[in-house]
Amino acid sequence: MDNEPAEIIHPKFRMWLRPDGIVQLVWVTAAVMSLEDALAATEAMTRLTGGRRCPLLVDAHDAGPQDRLARAEFVHRGDLVSAVGVIVATPLSRLTGNFFIVVSKPMPPTRLFDDESSAIAWLGEFPA
Repeated sequence: MDNEPAEIIHPKFRMWLRPDGIVQLVWVTAAVMSLEDALAATEAMTRLTGGRRCPLLVDAHDAGPQDRLARAEFVHRGDLVSAVGVIVATPLSRLTGNFFIVVSKPMPPTRLFDDESSAIAWLGEFPA
């Protein structure tokens, strides 16, 4: 595993594998996410983890919207993700995120959080 990258930088996100086994994804401010971006994030996670299922911490508090195809790609990635914790910043993003979770029914357990420490504590309950 020494050949695996420590961090992957994409024009719309940064992703790295934390020492606790959680993959962290930070979207660029106001990034509009397309299917191409979702596929790039999935590929980045595969490279970081060697294809193992891991919890994913998504910092989306400054991110822009996701198109329908990007959302569909993220929903079905239970093969790579054991759980997803998403950090949101506003009541509107929480409302939108909860609506997405209820309607889309993502394969891995998915929860929204106001802060990173709460998300990490919850993600720690899932295999890394």
